[in-house]
Amino acid sequence: MLKEKRVLCLIVLVATALLAACASAPTPTPTAKPAPVATSPAKPTPVPSKQEGSAAASPTAAKPAATAAKPTPVPAAIKIGSLQTISDAGVYLAIEKGYFKEQGITVSLENFLATPDIVVPLTTGQIDVGMIPLSVGMLAAADRGIELKMVVDKGTSRPGFEFTWIILRKDLYDSGQVKTPADLKGMKVAAGSPGSITDQAMRMAVAEGGLTDKDVEMAILPFADHAAALSNKAIAASTTVEPFIARGVAQGFAVKWIPISRYFDGNVTNSGLWFGGNLIKNKELGQRLVYGYLKGVRDYMKAFTTKEGRDDVVNALIKYTNVKDAKMYDLMEMPYVDPNGLLDVKSLQAQYNWYREMGLYKGSKTMNDLLDPSYAESAVQKLGKY
Repeated sequence: MLKEKRVLCLIVLVATALLAACASAPTPTPTAKPAPVATSPAKPTPVPSKQEGSAAASPTAAKPAATAAKPTPVPAAIKIGSLQTISDAGVYLAIEKGYFKEQGITVSLENFLATPDIVVPLTTGQIDVGMIPLSVGMLAAADRGIELKMVVDKGTSRPGFEFTWIILRKDLYDSGQVKTPADLKGMKVAAGSPGSITDQAMRMAVAEGGLTDKDVEMAILPFADHAAALSNKAIAASTTVEPFIARGVAQGFAVKWIPISRYFDGNVTNSGLWFGGNLIKNKELGQRLVYGYLKGVRDYMKAFTTKEGRDDVVNALIKYTNVKDAKMYDLMEMPYVDPNGLLDVKSLQAQYNWYREMGLYKGSKTMNDLLDPSYAESAVQKLGKY
């Protein structure tokens, strides 16, 4: 009897444990249907390279910054000395069309009457750039240790672009009194400035006629005074530039007689841009100036070779030069200005040699000391060759 009771108690204990286990188990949830399989796998998220820095390891790393904007040129103010001649066109157009402004440069023009008037302020730092020929005055200044460099062409005489002539009084030409330079004996002639290319060309013409300085009277007059001197018969001939040539011809008291390129194998750099010490010390600024200048030169040359943009160019020249009559631009022989800024070194060396031969320059400077084509070369690298 006792044994049966023990078995019954054991059965009750087991049943009680099973009921407790069932009560504590969670009610099963129906299994969700599987998500449909995508037809093409999604693109994996790029893993940033470890070379991009520690932030690349973090999934919240910022995106790379956009390419930095091109730096704005450092603003600068530059003073340029001008004779208000047509060959200054490259500078005038660079001002008018904003080419200097694009380079962060503000240009102010200082106007002068003759080459020597520009030499002093350029060599003393009162102006930064002079638009003038090679001259004895510039050579002498360089000999005194003043920093000067001729860096780019501003005006070249060559066939089709002869803007510097020896002009002759029309009455002497018409009468036949003067046919060759030999006929100038005993007469008075003029040039724009002493020891300059206009002086040299006149003296070379006199020498061609077998004459010396004792056979003619040489006068130095600003170009603006040549027309009056010819019209009132104060001089017989002069080496002068446009627009004074065209004015004399148009008004009937002068004729074109000898182009000065005749004495330089048909091609001569009459004038250039000269940098003073301020720009020589700041080459980057000088390069920016020449870059803007050559953009203006190219507009000028295009206008007078293809007529593209000619009206705009003429309007700029009317604004900045003393040639206010648009009709004159149909009469004048315009200067050639090299679109790549190249100086005709051969003709410059010939000018230098003549100054030495005449005893006008006895210093130690050479043309290599005075020329620096690197400014033009730098500009052409950016602009492309014209």
